[in-house]
Amino acid sequence: MRKLKIFFSIFIVSTLLFSCKKKVDISIDTLSKSGEEFYFGEKVPVWAGTEGDKNGISYQWTATGGTFDGWRTQNLYENLWIAPDSVGEYTITATAKNGGSSSSKSMSMKVTRYFFDEFQSDYTFNGNGWSTSNTTNVLNNDVDPTKSTAEITAKSSSVPYISRNLDLADLSIPFSVRAKLGWKKYYRDGQPITISLYFNQPANPNVPFIREIRWEIYPTADTGKTNNYQIRFETFLPANNSSKFSAEGNTLPAPLPLVEPVSGKFGAFMMKDGDLKSFSLSVDANNVFYAYVDGTLWFTSNGIKDWLQYAKTTFPGYEEPLAKAFRISFPSKSGSKATTIVMKSVYINNNGEILK
Repeated sequence: MRKLKIFFSIFIVSTLLFSCKKKVDISIDTLSKSGEEFYFGEKVPVWAGTEGDKNGISYQWTATGGTFDGWRTQNLYENLWIAPDSVGEYTITATAKNGGSSSSKSMSMKVTRYFFDEFQSDYTFNGNGWSTSNTTNVLNNDVDPTKSTAEITAKSSSVPYISRNLDLADLSIPFSVRAKLGWKKYYRDGQPITISLYFNQPANPNVPFIREIRWEIYPTADTGKTNNYQIRFETFLPANNSSKFSAEGNTLPAPLPLVEPVSGKFGAFMMKDGDLKSFSLSVDANNVFYAYVDGTLWFTSNGIKDWLQYAKTTFPGYEEPLAKAFRISFPSKSGSKATTIVMKSVYINNNGEILK
């Protein structure tokens, strides 16, 4: 009888010790993310590092903003967080469970602007929102953004371009767009690098709308002989397929010039092989247009402001411009020679801050 009591005492103590051990046998030691700052709608890999008995382990992910990429990853140690469409700091929490034991860890996720890309991601041209046409692409990605670039080379006689849809959230006025870019090895003379912002067509086909802002730069032009820029915007009337570009001397209802002359010579646009320059176009909350080159203001304009005022007065219920795509096109291939453009960064704001 005494032996039986000893046996049961040992059994109870062992069971208690085992139960206590089960309650602390799992721990999330690290919670990691791919990057430090994020843009609207960005898909961000996040993952947990867990110590302890991993048999039967499952995970639960929660966030104070944004969403996760569905049922496929919800119970795994890694997940894909989709950033919300507003600037702010959000908290992600991962909880690991194993039987009666659990462990949680949280981290902060900082969403800073509508969009940015410094071409550091392996997924730049694969599911990250960029599309290209008539190009071959090389990504020189690096954890150091000062060393990362995307090289886009023309591969045919058709116009090459790189484009991104602006569907992360509505991109309405005010907005600001800045791209840092250049060219290397060979540039086809007489052809522009064109920075374009395209806009959605409104529901009423009988109402004209701003369809494109187009900024053309001729980086190798001899300014002693020829112009090296053209900057203008286009209005379009769907009902009769009528397109009009702003030009010198235009008066309402034609689209008004952004700068006069709309085509001319400006030394800041001259670029040699390997030069990289920043080009910024913005429309502020008062519909005033701004253009910056390498952080220096080139001009401001009431051209868009005055045309929009006319449109709102003339067409009741006029829809505000809503940007739909950002695009950079460049010279097509000529014989065996192909132009390569180098893109360093693209930033887009929708909070009223003008990018310079």
